Amino acid sequence: MFKKLQLSIVVLVCFSTFVYAQERDLSKGTKKFNQYAFVDSQKIFLRVAEAGYESADLFGKLADSYYYNADYDDAAKWYAKLVEKYPQEVTPNQYFRYAQTLRATEDYDASDAMIKKYEELAQAEGDGYDNAVSINEIKSGNAFGTFEIERLSANSVGYSDFAPAYFGEKLLFSSTRDTGTLTTRIHSWNNQPFLDLYIGDITDQGQVNGVSKFKGSVNTEFHESTASLSPDGNTLYFTRNNFTNEVYRADKKNTNKLKLYKATRTGDGPFGDVQELPFNSDSFSTAHPAVSADGKTLYFSSDREGTYGESDLWKVEITENGYGTVENLGADINTPGRDTFPFVDADGKLYFSTDGRGGLGGLDVYVYDSEKNSITNLGEPVNSPKDDFTFIYDTESSTGYFASNRSNDPLDDDIYTFTRAACESTLIVQVIDKNTREPLNGAQVGIRNIDNELIIAGVAEAPDAKFNYENPDCGADYFARAEMEGYATAEKNVTIPEKSSEVVLVIELEPSIIDIPPDFDLAKLINPIYFDFDKSYIRPDAAVELAKIIEIMKEYPQLRIDVRSHTDSRGNDAYNMALSERRNKSTIDYIVEKGGISRDRLTGRGYGESQLLNECSNGVSCTEEQHQLNRRSEFLVQDY
Repeated sequence: MFKKLQLSIVVLVCFSTFVYAQERDLSKGTKKFNQYAFVDSQKIFLRVAEAGYESADLFGKLADSYYYNADYDDAAKWYAKLVEKYPQEVTPNQYFRYAQTLRATEDYDASDAMIKKYEELAQAEGDGYDNAVSINEIKSGNAFGTFEIERLSANSVGYSDFAPAYFGEKLLFSSTRDTGTLTTRIHSWNNQPFLDLYIGDITDQGQVNGVSKFKGSVNTEFHESTASLSPDGNTLYFTRNNFTNEVYRADKKNTNKLKLYKATRTGDGPFGDVQELPFNSDSFSTAHPAVSADGKTLYFSSDREGTYGESDLWKVEITENGYGTVENLGADINTPGRDTFPFVDADGKLYFSTDGRGGLGGLDVYVYDSEKNSITNLGEPVNSPKDDFTFIYDTESSTGYFASNRSNDPLDDDIYTFTRAACESTLIVQVIDKNTREPLNGAQVGIRNIDNELIIAGVAEAPDAKFNYENPDCGADYFARAEMEGYATAEKNVTIPEKSSEVVLVIELEPSIIDIPPDFDLAKLINPIYFDFDKSYIRPDAAVELAKIIEIMKEYPQLRIDVRSHTDSRGNDAYNMALSERRNKSTIDYIVEKGGISRDRLTGRGYGESQLLNECSNGVSCTEEQHQLNRRSEFLVQDY
């Protein structure tokens, strides 16, 4: 017994030592994870997992460490273990990230299942989000145009090149490429050298030549990336680690956050006088600037207080004296995921990347049109199952650039150039008879813009009554109006797609005078109306039936109706005759006054108690329901 107890103590001590060692390693890995040292944290978490230690926290952090380095295959493997072994401990955000990794690996059915899990948990916690995105719609047709893409030859093999930005006739971008220095600092996030800004000349074909390191005092020993030049060319906004005036700062967890800086220059000189923007903080990241075309607004990404997801898009006014109040772009744009890398084109459209809207997988590029209040996925080939981001676009040349890791190791981003094909569309308006479906050749057609200004007008020509409007503005809204003698004018609105299309709009005209069919029977459509005892006012139930009559008389302008009103047998005959006349008058007045029907289309009189519908005559005992049947106005077609 003593030996068994001794053996149990030894086993318990060994097991406790094992658990303590794994928990100590897990604590180290968590510390690295919280400092965004994902490569280091992966090594530690993997060592713990391979030793047989399991927990929801371990699997979740291991999956996240791969997810944030865009290694979606390995991320999916660890999210799967988390969901399978610890389903009760999976958070909504972990289901969400798992769904995104599955999209990146093109397992869309499984992704949809995880999205449903996410939505159920998120709604239960009061933080629901509608993530319904049709993958087929994104893949089958690009609603924003047709793109031809080409990888830049200036990309450096084995290193990351991304964040293209226009710099006059040059392209500014961020890269981890080897600079040839004796000491290359490696970042623990992704095990690559630190980022610096580089610049090159844009060729006529959109390629970039003569790449060199960006001059001036912008680049440092830490990260610099995602820059945006002001319209006057004298201020450069860019992202850098929290490193100001040669001082490196971190938050309470010893994590160095990202901040926005600006550098200025005079004339064609180098950029210097680097200053930190005043709305940064040591406790959250502020990054990826984008200046509006008018230079009045700065857009950026941040995980500051008030963020809906992991990072949100924000904006701030650029004033003569500094900056206005920082504003979140709102839940219509931001998601529970990563919303980042904004860019605003000359037309005011906001492009950004997010993994919070489903899409094809990873980060996808979307465009927000404030005039239409619409958000559109750019579709293939700009987007892919991997990360696609830092999209910029020149509206004048219909060309631009973006970055993606689709072709390489997840940490090896490349820049692509693209040309957006010209949109040449035709709007075809066809005018037909609503009833016969026959073409109405000769109908007048007018096309108006959203401000109701006439753009073009013409005739719907034989044989199909069609009018063609060539080259309408792609993405624009129009109203097409059709008119023809003998028909009521009608119009429809239409939105021209962003890609070359032939849009057919059918306008149905309804005859203004409709022939009444021979078998027309008003009695089948309209019930009599009833009155309270000794009353002549129109009851609510009677008003419903009279509304039907009004609509029928409007539809058939030549229809004439005779109104016949009655009473029950109670009361003397003379009184009842007068009461029926009052009921007849109130019935006709209602149709004329409420419906706008001409009085000369209505005739009628009161019949007192002379036309009872049952045996309830003078002296006969009847129920109230039986008497009610006789207190009525009836409607007969008089002429048509």
